[in-house]
Amino acid sequence: MKTKIDYFDYDTLLQPTDWRFAAAVVGLCKYFDYFGIDYKVLYDVEEKPDNYIHGFDGIIYKSEDITEEKYLEFAENYFEKYMTHKNILNILESQEFSEEQIKLVNDLVKSKTVLKGLFDKIKFDGTNKDIFISTIEENRAEIIKNIFKNGNNLYKNYCNERLIFTEDNSTCRLRGYNVDKDRKTSNLGFCFSKESFGSNDILEFDFIPFAFSNSDMRETYFVNNNFSVKSLTQTNYAFSNQLSSTENKDDKNKLMLVLQNSKDYISYDVEIISKSQDKAYYETFFVRLERLKKLRELSGKSLNFVKKINDDYWFNLEKEVYMRCLNNVLLDDVILMMLKFYFDDNAVKGYIKSRTDMLIDINVSWKGNDIMDEIKSAKSCGFLTSKKLIEMKSSNKINSYKQKIISALCAHDYDRAKEIILSLSAYVGMEFSFFYTFLENAEENKDLAFAFASALIEVSSKNN
Repeated sequence: MKTKIDYFDYDTLLQPTDWRFAAAVVGLCKYFDYFGIDYKVLYDVEEKPDNYIHGFDGIIYKSEDITEEKYLEFAENYFEKYMTHKNILNILESQEFSEEQIKLVNDLVKSKTVLKGLFDKIKFDGTNKDIFISTIEENRAEIIKNIFKNGNNLYKNYCNERLIFTEDNSTCRLRGYNVDKDRKTSNLGFCFSKESFGSNDILEFDFIPFAFSNSDMRETYFVNNNFSVKSLTQTNYAFSNQLSSTENKDDKNKLMLVLQNSKDYISYDVEIISKSQDKAYYETFFVRLERLKKLRELSGKSLNFVKKINDDYWFNLEKEVYMRCLNNVLLDDVILMMLKFYFDDNAVKGYIKSRTDMLIDINVSWKGNDIMDEIKSAKSCGFLTSKKLIEMKSSNKINSYKQKIISALCAHDYDRAKEIILSLSAYVGMEFSFFYTFLENAEENKDLAFAFASALIEVSSKNN
């Protein structure tokens, strides 16, 4: 919440009452620190402003310290590697230029509309660098603003680019919050009344892009642990650094791996806001400490398995498990998918089996069911049954029974699953000790059937 105050020489208080204001606080702190501008943290001052909101920290500052000139300078520095004109100026520091450098400068000019407009009829030839340098310097503010506001991974990803550094807007400038005021506000209001629609927007929301992590990722994150300004700034700093150092993973997997190793700065329930370049809105999910502990328990477990399902979807086992862990969703469907993958052409059956067995153990621990002894018994029974079928010259029935059990489990037909397992028990002349627990409550103890089906495997293929 932004509040006008009369507090010594300061006139504005910004408190992180929701994630938008929290992100604005983090971005503003970076801005103030960059320029060495004086501001106060609410929790650090003994005498509080009269009209602050109790229960929230905040920052106290002078509104006059926020200027467009400083804002653009800050944006140029913070997102320096995306500032095309800076790359051009760096090249132009040379005294002599190769053909490759000349071509690169001209390609960089062509890559940005604002630069093409400024150098419409001028082409860099290696001898006219002074013209390029002076033109860039004279139009620097315009260049920065256009590059920043139109960058798909910069301002445009977070806010309506037409509203950069504007005030008194009728709707919020943020993506997903912004509305075409001439066409849509009547549809948002109660009983289609335009007057009943309410929205808030402040200039400080322009600092939200600086609060999100790693702009080189297609999906960026902001951790809204708004217990204090200190926790907000330090957590997001550490979070962003860890994301930067996590390589060779997609954005969601990076997030999961960082959360696994976040115990030094996240030890409580937190809200995480994500913004993908592929979506015109923000997404929110809550990370519960209980689930975060479960996620950290997965550290060190090998869940590497990726399979193409179709052109639009790749099944990533690690990602599926991590997301279900955070969302408090069991692994039943993932286990069934892995059991079905076993029958795919060119499937590495032993590898799939080892991952499936690990998933079953994780699933049982998440459920809190005290059936690990029965799980071991089911795996043992499955292995011994496979061995017996091979001895009986009936190895072809291993996959037959395995498929039947999996099909029944996929259909949630537990009576059918019981019949198949009983039939197999009679066929091989073996008693399955785990079956009695499965019989008592098949749905609750379905992991026993998962474990038994997973263990039905031809001995010769175990090492594949």
